[in-house]
Amino acid sequence: MTGRNVADELPRLMLLSGLAADERIFVAQKLAFPQLSVPQWLAPFKNEPLDDYAKRLASEIGPGPCVIGGASFGGIVAMHLARHLNPEAVILIGSVRSPSELPMYARLARPLRCLTLWLPVREMQWAMKPLLCGPLRTAMPFVHGLLSQFLQSDPAVFRWSLHQILNWKSAPACSFPIYHIHGARDWVMPAKNTLPDKIVPGAGHVLSLTHPQEVNEFIRFVMKRVKLSCNPSSH
Repeated sequence: MTGRNVADELPRLMLLSGLAADERIFVAQKLAFPQLSVPQWLAPFKNEPLDDYAKRLASEIGPGPCVIGGASFGGIVAMHLARHLNPEAVILIGSVRSPSELPMYARLARPLRCLTLWLPVREMQWAMKPLLCGPLRTAMPFVHGLLSQFLQSDPAVFRWSLHQILNWKSAPACSFPIYHIHGARDWVMPAKNTLPDKIVPGAGHVLSLTHPQEVNEFIRFVMKRVKLSCNPSSH
């Protein structure tokens, strides 16, 4: 038995926020997992494809054993990022594994994807800001969490992210295990379109904020599985 902290024996844990949100989406997870980092979204180049963006982000993160994941669009990026980082596992939080799992409205909107580059995001944020006040937080916490995420997003990265979702053509081939947790009341990316490992009753799209205990327990389960696979003798 050594004096090393258990967290030091685990691979790095990295989670990507969804639709241009920031690390505040994972505030409860950062408290629970000291080794967790939330990479900053890079400013996308003009017309930058998702695979190129993922490769550039991977170079910023650097090599080494890791578990990566993400919420919503962050989960999609995490799967493409995995091609360059070779992680021990990928964690999807309210995300999807392939374009076929995207909601019908997203698939129908694909012909209009170029229009996302001109969305008046800043004006939309100002118009929706008053909705954060009042009874929304207690009456519909999952909607409040989603709105908070949108209001905190960077307009340029939000436009690019939305364009990539609508333009997503195929999921990368993977040799790593994928662990998927989803909210039962997610109406942005409905659980019925996916095959999650765990569905959280009552949770919406931003379950890392609204249901942190369930998300943290799921991450602990994944990290334990990863630790056992890396150190079979500890089983």
